[in-house]
Amino acid sequence: MRRTPPKNGSSEKIKISTLVVDGNALYKRGYSATKNEYNDKGKPIGGIYQFITVLRKIIDENLYHKVFVFWDGEFSGKMRWEIYKDYKIGRGKDYINGTKPEDENEVLQRREVFNYLEELYIRQLFDEKVEADDFIAYYCKAKRDTEKITVVTSDRDLCQLVHENVRMYMIDLKTYVYTKNFKEKFGYHHENVVVIKTLCGDNSDSIKGVKRLGEETLFNLMPELKERKVTLDEVLNRAKELQDKRIENKKPNLKVLDNIINGTTDGVQGDNLYTINHKLVDLTSPLIHEKALNEVNELIASPLSDDRSIKNAYKMLKEDGLDKVLGQSRYETYLLPFKKLMEREKKNNLSYLQDI
Repeated sequence: MRRTPPKNGSSEKIKISTLVVDGNALYKRGYSATKNEYNDKGKPIGGIYQFITVLRKIIDENLYHKVFVFWDGEFSGKMRWEIYKDYKIGRGKDYINGTKPEDENEVLQRREVFNYLEELYIRQLFDEKVEADDFIAYYCKAKRDTEKITVVTSDRDLCQLVHENVRMYMIDLKTYVYTKNFKEKFGYHHENVVVIKTLCGDNSDSIKGVKRLGEETLFNLMPELKERKVTLDEVLNRAKELQDKRIENKKPNLKVLDNIINGTTDGVQGDNLYTINHKLVDLTSPLIHEKALNEVNELIASPLSDDRSIKNAYKMLKEDGLDKVLGQSRYETYLLPFKKLMEREKKNNLSYLQDI
């Protein structure tokens, strides 16, 4: 008989702990710091070593039953670009011909990282058009009532996923962020990520917001953003109230208030600023096409195949000369956290087979 998960609000203790990794965020940060590191044969290995070492440390610090790594594909973000043609234009994204990294070594080492993870019992997925953010959001939304989830990223967009059972490990800050310390880390209530980005835009993704409106001005207008969840309508109504009061007192209109009320932007969104920005930044409705949705559901539900081996991973380490980088004693225990993960995954597989 198949077991059913506890319903929302159930007092049953959650027993499954899951790690979900933004693969590109973790890889790029490590690669940029170590891209000039080579083995004694002249092969670049810095990106491989850094990714596996950081992931190993995170896994070793906590008892995770499953680990997922989601990657961006060559055309990832195209579904948002079709909504907003300036999407990530500042990063040189090419949604027609595909975005090719300038550094060939970056591509080669990322491919090797993928191969390592296959042997280390890591569940991973990429799709040419779907962003890793959307896969991560989909997983968190589907599983946050039955699992304790840790998301590894440096992307502030994903902070909107923070929940009673979902925390972030911010790679750049080297710290965990959850509901109780979110305001301390970012200065506002954790449920206001989307409304703030809808109004102010997101420079990292080249998303324009309300003209002349920055976060500091927005917080002065609506200090409640720091304390509780605030809706877009509340902000618009506040702007109207303040502008009406100025008119009543025969003071000149504040241009920024007019811009908020009318949704004025110097971006390509035109008169649809709030509608377009909300679609771009709100991850409660992830942009995933049907084929990718089927693939991620299969990845989540199915047990991993048994044709994976820690021995193969050790062999790969030796072939890449990482045994010399690690030293003999560290080399022998380097993959131990992954071995423990593999044992937990195999127990999950056995439980799964008994339940069907």
